[in-house]
Amino acid sequence: MRRRAIALLWALGCEPSPRTAEPAPLAAIPSDAVAATADDTRRAAPGPAAPAPAPAPRDALVLVTEPDVLDALTRSGLSLAQVGFAREAGDNAALAKDAHYRSIVDALAGDLAALAADDPRAGVGLRHTHRLFDLGWLTSEHAWFELVGVVNRVDRRPFDPRHCGETRLIYRLAHRAVQVREEVRSRLPMTVNVVLWQRDDGHGCRDVAARWLVPERSTPAQLATHLVGDDGPLAPARRGLDALAAIEIDVQTSRWPGTIRPDLGGHASYMLRVFHRAERSMVAAPLENTPDVAKLRGSKAARERLLAWLREPATLDAIDRGIAVMPASLAARSSSSFTPRGLARLGNRPFSQLLRASDVAELPLAEHASIGTPAALLRRLDALTCAGCHESRSIAGFHLLGDDADDPDRVDALAVGSSPHLLGDLPRREAYLRALAAGEPVDESRPLPDHDPIAGGHGAHCGLGDPGFAALRCASGLVCTVVDDPELGTCLGATAQAGDPCQLGTMSTQADPLRDRMRYPKDGARTCEQDGVCNGNAVGFPAGSCARTCTALGDDEACGAIPQLRPFNDCLASGRGFATCMRRTANPAAMRACDRERACRDDYICARIDGHGVCMPPYFLYQLRVDGHPP
Repeated sequence: MRRRAIALLWALGCEPSPRTAEPAPLAAIPSDAVAATADDTRRAAPGPAAPAPAPAPRDALVLVTEPDVLDALTRSGLSLAQVGFAREAGDNAALAKDAHYRSIVDALAGDLAALAADDPRAGVGLRHTHRLFDLGWLTSEHAWFELVGVVNRVDRRPFDPRHCGETRLIYRLAHRAVQVREEVRSRLPMTVNVVLWQRDDGHGCRDVAARWLVPERSTPAQLATHLVGDDGPLAPARRGLDALAAIEIDVQTSRWPGTIRPDLGGHASYMLRVFHRAERSMVAAPLENTPDVAKLRGSKAARERLLAWLREPATLDAIDRGIAVMPASLAARSSSSFTPRGLARLGNRPFSQLLRASDVAELPLAEHASIGTPAALLRRLDALTCAGCHESRSIAGFHLLGDDADDPDRVDALAVGSSPHLLGDLPRREAYLRALAAGEPVDESRPLPDHDPIAGGHGAHCGLGDPGFAALRCASGLVCTVVDDPELGTCLGATAQAGDPCQLGTMSTQADPLRDRMRYPKDGARTCEQDGVCNGNAVGFPAGSCARTCTALGDDEACGAIPQLRPFNDCLASGRGFATCMRRTANPAAMRACDRERACRDDYICARIDGHGVCMPPYFLYQLRVDGHPP
C-alpha cells in the first residue's frame, strides 16, 4: 500500500511527506515473516529500468484552414467582432455601431471616393465599365466577416524582437441576398487580418512555440479545444485587446473586365491598409517596408535617409535574409497593388519607382546570396513591400482566401484557398516552429517569394540571364519562357498543352498602372497542341490559355467549364445569379489540373469543378470580383 501511495504522489508531481518516526527494528518482526519478506523482495527486485516511452507524435501547426475547425473557433469567441473590437455582433450592421470599426469604414470610404474622383467611368455595379467595391457591404445586415484562417507566424520574431512572433486571424467578407427568387451566398474579395502578438509569458519563446504542437490526428473539435484552452495559443488571455498588434485590410477596390483592358486580360486594383488601435478610433499606421514614394520623390533629405539605410552592412545582410525593417519614418500609410502581371508592373514595385540600378551598383552585393546584382536587390526590396508581397505568387492579390466547404453542386468554389507562395513556405515555417519548440537554433532567413521549393516545376519563376536570379531554374523537361516579365520567365513545357499560355509578350510599364501596356510580337503566339484553341486576353485569360475538348485527358489535365463571355455577362446583367449564369453559358473544356501540390501559373487560381481543381482566371469566380453581386 505504501508503495502505491508513493507512486501516486510522484504521478501528481509531489514528493512523499518526510518520515516522522523511525521504523520498528527487524528483531521486533517474527523471523518467518522477515524471511518471507526478504524472499518476496528478491523476486520483486526490479531489473534495468525500462526506457521511457517515446513522446507521442505531434503536428506543428503553422496554418489552420479546415472549415470545421474554424467554425468551432468562431463559436468559441474568435469572431472578428470579438477579437478585433471586443464586442458581440452577428453582422456588419451591428459591428458598424462600434466606433473603432466605423473609423476603418470611414478611411476606406475616403479611399474609394478619391478613386471615383479620379475616374469618371468608375461606379458600383455592372452598368459601369470600371466597377468599384460597394462600401455598403461593410455596414449591411446581410454581410459579415468569416474566419477563414489561423496563421502562426512565430517565424516573424526578427521583425519585433520584443515578442515571439505573431498570430494572424484572417477574415473574409461574405454576404447573402435574394436574386431573381434565388438565395445567393458568396464571399467577396476583401480580407481583414487581425494580428495578435505572441507574447513571452516569462518562460521564453520556446514555450510559446510549444503551444502550437498538437497530437497527431486530432479531430476538428479536439484541435479547436486545444487552441482556445488555457494552455493553447488562442486562450482568452492571449487574444484580448492588449495583445492586438494591428488590423490589416486587403480589399479589391475596382475591377475592369478583359473587354476593357484586352491587352492585359482585365485589370483590378487593391487597397492595402494597416490600422493601430487608439482610444477612440483606429488610426492608419506605417506599412512595413513600403516606402512613401511621393514623399521620397519630393524630399531630397528623405531620399538620402533611404540610401543611407541601404548602405549599412547590417541592412544588406538583413535584406538578403528577407528580414529587413525599413525605418517607419520613410513608410507610406496606404498602398495599392494591381493585377494581373504581378511584379512585371511598376505600380507593384515601390522601391523600383524610387531607385535605379545605378543607385545601388556600388553596394557590395556580390557577397550576398539572394541580392547579388542590382536587379536582384531591387526585386528583393520590392517583394518586402506590401504591394510586392501581395503580388508575388499570390492568388488574385491575396495569399489566403480560405477553403470552401465541400459542396459538389457549387460552381463558385476554390479547390485551393491558399497561394502558391504560402503553400511553398509552409515547410520552412514548420521546421522553424519545431526547432524553436525543441530549443534548437533556428534559421531566420526567408527565401525570395519568387522561389519555388518544388525545384522549378510547371509555372514556376526562372531567371532570364541576370546572375542574381541564376538559382531560379526550371526542372528537367521544362523551358524558361518569357511570358510578360523581362526579368523572370515562367517554366513551361516545350509545347502548349491545355491551360498553358498562348499569347506571349512583354510589358511596357509605368508608375501609373493605368498606362501599362502589353505588346505582343507576331512570333509571340504559341500553337495549342491537339487541336486546342487559344482563349485570349480579350476574353479575360491573362497571357491566353489553351483549351480543347475533354477527350483523352493527360495527367496534368482535367475537364473544366469555360463560360461564353457575352452570354455570361448578359445573363449577369439581367439580374440572375452567378451559378445560374455559369450553368447556362459554360461549355466543357480541357484545362490544366491543379491541387495543393500542383500550383497554377501566375494570374490563375485553382477553382473546383465537379470535385477536382482546374486553373482558371480568378475573376471567372463570383467570390473574387467586386461586380455582379446583388445590392
